[in-house]
Amino acid sequence: MEQEDFIISKVGWITQMKSTPPLTEEYIQRVYLRFEIIIRFLQNHKFTTRIILNDGDSVNDETEIKHSDLTVKGRKFYSFGIIPWIRKIDRSRNPEKAIRDISFLEKKMVEFENL
Repeated sequence: MEQEDFIISKVGWITQMKSTPPLTEEYIQRVYLRFEIIIRFLQNHKFTTRIILNDGDSVNDETEIKHSDLTVKGRKFYSFGIIPWIRKIDRSRNPEKAIRDISFLEKKMVEFENL
């Protein structure tokens, strides 16, 4: 039996959170940038089943990654590389710099290819 499609992650889940204090515009822009980097990385490495973001497209609160958007390898890499990268950013003292530094993702990609 085939599994139903579901949303893995959606920008608005993060940017629309009720927070005290409220989320800053700076934080929201970092979330947009993080999603854009994730999606472009997955697309560039052929881990997606479709183009989620075309060249020139911007991320917004409706941008999402669904189960069906990722190949089998893409779903494995999401768990193997993307989630640890997000955790690394969340722990960083300089999240803006951490988001822009995709060397962690590139290292995870090499590890993933050698599994």
